[in-house]
Amino acid sequence: MDYKSIELQILQLEESFSKSRSNIYSDPKKQTHFDELYKLFKAIKTSDYKRFDLRNLQDHFFLLNYIFKGLEYLDNSTLNIIPYEIISCLEYALEDWIDKDNFIIATSLSNKNLDFYFESTDSNEEFNNINFLIGALYGHQLTHRLIKISLPKVLSRDYLSCVVLYHELGHFVDMELNISKKIFLKNYHKTDPTNYSEYEFLCHKREYFADLFAAQYINDASNLFLNYIAFDNPDCETHPATNKRISVVENFLTGKNCLELDEFNSVLSVSGPTELKIRYKKLDIKKSDFLKLIPQNIKSVPELHYIFKLGWDFWNTSETNFLKNFESRQKYHIINNLIEKSISNYTITEKWQEIL
Repeated sequence: MDYKSIELQILQLEESFSKSRSNIYSDPKKQTHFDELYKLFKAIKTSDYKRFDLRNLQDHFFLLNYIFKGLEYLDNSTLNIIPYEIISCLEYALEDWIDKDNFIIATSLSNKNLDFYFESTDSNEEFNNINFLIGALYGHQLTHRLIKISLPKVLSRDYLSCVVLYHELGHFVDMELNISKKIFLKNYHKTDPTNYSEYEFLCHKREYFADLFAAQYINDASNLFLNYIAFDNPDCETHPATNKRISVVENFLTGKNCLELDEFNSVLSVSGPTELKIRYKKLDIKKSDFLKLIPQNIKSVPELHYIFKLGWDFWNTSETNFLKNFESRQKYHIINNLIEKSISNYTITEKWQEIL
């Protein structure tokens, strides 16, 4: 590696920043993060990078890649791109577990269909290391960590499939609080897997936690979508079989014996901020405002989370409910629009009440 690799990245980032300067964010924390990344970029650009030794070159290659990744997520989290309504719901869920003021939920849009995932490359330890490096080199600090969640571009306004984002947020909470890792440590007396079966054990724990995390907010809505896209999938290295995942969630929701729930809550009772439990409030489908083709009048955050389950119930019964005389495409758009407007009405009303 020589300075030309750094110089190339600087020129590439300069182009990226020139396109991103006009970004408009709904969340002032995103603007702060953008300004801090740009400040770091300018410091690197004006540094004497042509005289760097190999270690310094490697550190700066890493930092410039970090800026690139942050900019990618910020570009896909602007006011006109981000699926704002569901992100608002995720922020309510996040504050049940972690001080949300230290984080920014940022989304990136993938061109691949069904490409939902949480990017776990930015742990607290890694963030602290980056800030230590930036502080030592330039005296700067980054204020917020990004919670990086990717979703398919074509589904960014599809509120039926976006229930997966609750599952992905569950992966962040699990990794941040080391819940599955603590169960792994208890079973294998080491911190990291070293063979296939141990890796599979840890991955499956993480999936079960994310499934239960989602279910406590949106009932079985995530499972309903899971069954659409992964029906009858068997066990694999990274995921338990679909029928096992659905069974665990059903046991949790119906109050039956659930070993996975007990295991997670046992860990949380010692070191966690709270526990996995039902956090939604049911909306009665027979009295729903959707029946009058108007947004649901949501009165609380627990009802807000349940709006996704309500949407799924109307979708799955659309051959017999108030939507039965509409074309399929119209049914799809009506349900998505009603969910979106229901969330939007609630969040806007809440913000107004905060101001008044």
